[in-house]
Amino acid sequence: MAAFLLSLRYDNCYLDDRYKHVMSQTTAITQVTYNGNSQDTALWIWENLVPDQGRAHSLQGEVLRVIEALCFEAQCNGNLNWDSQFDALIDFLRRAYLTDAYPMAAFFSAHDIDKISQDIDRLATFILPTQLDSRVYTDELPYIEEDLYNRLIAQLVRYCRHAPALVPLAE
Repeated sequence: MAAFLLSLRYDNCYLDDRYKHVMSQTTAITQVTYNGNSQDTALWIWENLVPDQGRAHSLQGEVLRVIEALCFEAQCNGNLNWDSQFDALIDFLRRAYLTDAYPMAAFFSAHDIDKISQDIDRLATFILPTQLDSRVYTDELPYIEEDLYNRLIAQLVRYCRHAPALVPLAE
């Protein structure tokens, strides 16, 4: 899923009007539409709740935007551009998924919370390729496999199916 969404955003450089419907809608979106499978739901969130630039206005859109930004940075740049802004993205994911700052954490079981926490910790813990010495630390390189990003997206979709009403974010 993450690679699919990345291909829409980055392989084409800019999404054209066929893929982005946010600006053309005449009625405000108030909930996530989840017809179809999980990939369809994630794509709907991407197309309708993630803006071309800047932060999303809903929790659901912002979580997906952040996951995709972290995925892109790891897979395309090896986290070489990592700075305090990426740390803030990790902090946002922790707050969104794991704390009572947002309603998502109340939905997940203790087992889910533990797995999500491990996944977020793995994204935040890495050695830059430029800092490697002669030993190989493959477990400590930036995480580039799809599975972790897809698990986080799948948890977002599960939450959206349970509670489809958009959660607005403060500006």
